[in-house]
Amino acid sequence: MNGVRIHYTVRGAGPALIAIYGGPGMDARGFGDLAGIDEFSTVIIMHPRGSGLSGQAPDGRYFLGDYASDVEALRKHLKLDKPAVLGWSHGGMVAQEFAAAYPRSLSRLILLDTSAYIGGLLDDLDKAVQAFRDRPWFPGSYKALRKEWAGEYRTDEDMAALWAEEIKFYFKDFDARAEAYRISTRGLPLRTAPLRCFNEHEAPTLDLRPRLGRVIVPAMVIVGRHDFITPVGMAEEMARLLKARLVVFEGSGHFTFVEEPGKLTALVREFLAVP
Repeated sequence: MNGVRIHYTVRGAGPALIAIYGGPGMDARGFGDLAGIDEFSTVIIMHPRGSGLSGQAPDGRYFLGDYASDVEALRKHLKLDKPAVLGWSHGGMVAQEFAAAYPRSLSRLILLDTSAYIGGLLDDLDKAVQAFRDRPWFPGSYKALRKEWAGEYRTDEDMAALWAEEIKFYFKDFDARAEAYRISTRGLPLRTAPLRCFNEHEAPTLDLRPRLGRVIVPAMVIVGRHDFITPVGMAEEMARLLKARLVVFEGSGHFTFVEEPGKLTALVREFLAVP
């Protein structure tokens, strides 16, 4: 698709929903069973270009417009009329770009732990992670987080080692459930080419807010109360611009589909109008 081999899986039955994973550069198998929403929908989990089981972009293009174009190509390939689209984290940014660029190609938009802009959010990492300072794992994880945002990694393996430490910030509490998730995803590859493209070339000026007026479908914005990287304030702004329903998960950080899966399942079922 668009000169890139795109891997996807299809499971379940019911209204079609394309799910776009985050990162960029992370493996979409990290969705796991995506809170079991394939019990009432046909879930198409897409591995974005350069990530997971999909191929690398030969021209090195890993920009939101390229990812969105791949979603449209996949929709056409599968002969889907207007599927729902769910995007998590960076995948939520792709979903917003897709909904703005191809407004008549989807029926519903679900934005999960994401933002329409980056701005100066992580210019002050001390402030962003203040709530975690009393955790015993804080020093090592903070060091890893700073290294990533400074671009101090050379290989995929370097970045995977950093992620294994910094992932702890992405949960409300790094408890047994969070540790089990970390262990279950530890062997999945993490690709640096898409991540460097985003961090170095797109994130500093990224702002999708002016494009959200082009979105014409019903939207729902979901965010964890304790999400440090795409916090509640960002979700509130997206919801306002999209005239969307906003739902805050009080017991979650950035991984709402891991931390409160039952709540997510019920919301998605209701939003897709599945009995």
